[in-house]
Amino acid sequence: MISKNEWSDKLKSLKDDISSKVIENSEFAKQRVVDLLEHGLPPAQSDALLASFNGIVGDHLLQRNSRFAIPMVFTDHTQHLSDEPEELEAQLPEASSRIVLCVHGWCMADKGWIRKGHDHGKQFLNAGYSAIYLWYNTGNHISLNGEEFAYRLEKLLQAWPCEVKELVIIGHSMGGLVTRSACYYAGLNQLQWLNVLRTFITLGTPHNGAPLAKVACWIDEQVSGTPQLKFLKKLGEIRSSGSKDLSRGYIVHEDWQVPDIPVKQPDQDKAVGTALIQRPTLPDSVQCYAIASCLGKNIEDENNRRLGDGLVPVASALANSSKGVLALNYPDDHKWVVGGVDHLDLLNHPAVAAKVSEWVLKHTV
Repeated sequence: MISKNEWSDKLKSLKDDISSKVIENSEFAKQRVVDLLEHGLPPAQSDALLASFNGIVGDHLLQRNSRFAIPMVFTDHTQHLSDEPEELEAQLPEASSRIVLCVHGWCMADKGWIRKGHDHGKQFLNAGYSAIYLWYNTGNHISLNGEEFAYRLEKLLQAWPCEVKELVIIGHSMGGLVTRSACYYAGLNQLQWLNVLRTFITLGTPHNGAPLAKVACWIDEQVSGTPQLKFLKKLGEIRSSGSKDLSRGYIVHEDWQVPDIPVKQPDQDKAVGTALIQRPTLPDSVQCYAIASCLGKNIEDENNRRLGDGLVPVASALANSSKGVLALNYPDDHKWVVGGVDHLDLLNHPAVAAKVSEWVLKHTV
């Protein structure tokens, strides 16, 4: 195992090497960060640190078959859940026919749902639900995660110890996009779990995308809050496939597989912007809800709404029509805005927890 002195030497030698070349050569910087992971870190690392690294360079970790690339798994915060019936029954002897599944956001892990003593999944235990969590590599393309999520969830529910009568999914930030993608691919491939999905709630999900500058700032904030990453300056200039999709609201393969198409307005010779591919609507026969927040307490103030929760503008979190993007089919009473709450506080704020509980229990079967 590498010694503390050797680790410090590696950090020192890589600091200027990466920081000075991030802007001029992002691909170089990505490779150097991955090299640091592969050769500088011991095998055992905290989930939070791995989640941050995967959000930033997770696509490159996958390309290199890195031992630090996070595989997609379902957990209950104590164990990785099997999709083999007998093993899953042993893991969950008190499994309920009603499930709340929480899907975390970018640069986060399954245990990120536990914040300041609250957990949106565990709050439904007393109501008779089983709480489970998806953990995935947030640096990978959202649509690739969504398609894998769809098939893995199908296998998990087929192996569930009892018949599943109700599925609730709560997605925070990128987790809402990954879930929408999973719903799309489940419908496309006629997977059965969509038939038991009753309620789908998104918290601060950038349905219309999030400004790139905000995504870059978010990366830098994640770095500054992780001691092992503080030496990496301007890491926001390094963008994984997942972070690019997050900034654009992409949830299907075609979004990122084809180049942007210039759009010409009538009587104009020059292209203005790019054409956005028609995005999938919300799943039919599912009660879908969206929560947005503002840093400012006055939720009617337009400046507050544009700033949103610090990462996602209110219009994007509510999937309203904007800049040529058609609104998603959320009923007006299925959208809610709260003031004085930032992007992460959506995970624990009492008013948000109360609204989530109200919506979920309204449709309990």
